[in-house]
Amino acid sequence: MAADLSKLRRGKGAPPPVDEAPDVIAEDKRPETVALRPLQVRIPESVFAEFSETAGREFGFSHGAKKQLFLKMWAAYKAQSMKA
Repeated sequence: MAADLSKLRRGKGAPPPVDEAPDVIAEDKRPETVALRPLQVRIPESVFAEFSETAGREFGFSHGAKKQLFLKMWAAYKAQSMKA
């Protein structure tokens, strides 16, 4: 299928008009999310580096790994607290 380049010649610097734009808001099928709050603590740099590396190894070196590790630790803490 060849691209229609005639739309590019309309105006200098102007993008071609959109033929059809899907309504991404209406099509959002994600479940409702829980409200999030930041948790900010100051810790030594060495602890931060170690925590970050552990999170990366366990959950992948990507966005959200430290959050996932924290939530896993919190769940383990709650489970341990229930046993006591």
